[in-house]
Formats: sequence, structure tokens, C-alpha cells
Amino acid sequence: MTFVKAQAGPANYGDPKNMFTVQYFDGNGNMTIRSSGTRAWRCNNPGNLKKSSYSISQKRRAIGFAGDADDVYAVYPDYETGHEALIVMLRGNIYSPLTLTQASKRYVASDPGHIRKIVNMTKLDPNRTIKSLTDQEFETYWKAIEENEGWGIGNEVFIEKWYITGVHKKRGVITEYLIEKNEGPTWIAKEQAVNFALEGRLHATVVHMKNGRLYLRPEFGSKSFELAFITVETHEEILC
Repeated sequence: MTFVKAQAGPANYGDPKNMFTVQYFDGNGNMTIRSSGTRAWRCNNPGNLKKSSYSISQKRRAIGFAGDADDVYAVYPDYETGHEALIVMLRGNIYSPLTLTQASKRYVASDPGHIRKIVNMTKLDPNRTIKSLTDQEFETYWKAIEENEGWGIGNEVFIEKWYITGVHKKRGVITEYLIEKNEGPTWIAKEQAVNFALEGRLHATVVHMKNGRLYLRPEFGSKSFELAFITVETHEEILC
């Protein structure tokens, strides 16, 4: 599954507020919600890179950002893209001339013990610069950073977004919608369809009329809903 967009969601009931969820969307509008686990996993961001002009730049291919009232992090479509963002940053013009100690201070200023953790895991000299590391040493270094940030897998919930492929009308008024689910097409009442649309479960736009009534119309650029008439007398469907 390829994610094309992401955003922060509310924390699950009972979780602390900083345990934000992340909502991922694929090209069909289906949503996958990641909760619990570690922040790095929820954001597909193994380095826990905070939102910045670098981390969410077009080159880094972030698909959104998520966080809480204190910190906001870049969200990537998969681990590989998030990992690449970390590597490119460490190899770049800003970080590569820094010593490991200086890099830790810049990377996580809020954790003065960061370099001590990295040195304990890597046995590298904290006074070495990043660009002086051999390829093998550099791999040891970034692996320690990712291990320190944590990659704990939590829970995923998939929420399918459905298409409307038909409608029933009685006396010119829509009463039911035919929606396409993975398990097959299903007729649902208009009121239920409107509720699904309000929840983001349908490819449809909710229109609010001045009289307070709600109705659905196709999303911008989409074709009209196919129409199926149902006669009051016989309930015989005639597809148009």
C-alpha cells in the first residue's frame, strides 16, 4: 500500500495527549491509523526528524507532519524514505563537519545525555567528525541513532473509503445509495450515507442547504452518481 498523505490524529482514549495517532491516506482515500508503538514508527521517521524546511522538503518526499502541542515531526510514506532523510541530513553540509558531540547537541538539544548513549552503543570517539567516519563506522553511527529513537510497532486500523455507484429515487427524491465495499456492493439509506460522508468514509461531498437539509454530490472532478429508479408500486429497479 502506497501512502500519499498523512496527518496527526487524536490520541486514543486513555493515552496521554502526546501519544498522538497518525492518519495515513492512500491514493483511493482509504485511511490507515497508526497508534501506540513508538513515535518513530507511527511517523515512518526512524530518526524522529522534527518538521523543518529540510525534513518536509520536496526532495525528502515527506507526505505530511504530525505531533502534539510541544513538537511536530515529519511523516514519511515508509521506513526507507524516512531513513534516507536521516542519512542525507547526517552526510550533508551542516552535520558532516561536526563532531559526534556537536551533532548530538544540534540533533537533540533537549537531551544532553544523547552523545553518551551513542558512544556507549558505538564505542566511537565523540571528538571524531561525522565526515571522518569510515562507511562501516558511519553505519554503526546511524544504526545507534535509530536504535536510540526506537522502532516499536504498535497498532494499525484500516478504514476503507467507499464509492457511490448508484442511487434509488422515490418521487424524484434520493432515498438510498449503492456503495462499493471490498465485500461487494451494498444499498444504504440516505441518512446513513450522509453520516458516512461526514466521517470521511465516502467519496462524496456533503452539501448543506439553507433549510438545514443535507445531500450528497460527487467529489470535484468525479462523474455523476449512476442512477437506478425504483418504482413505488412494484419496487422494480430499472438501471439507467
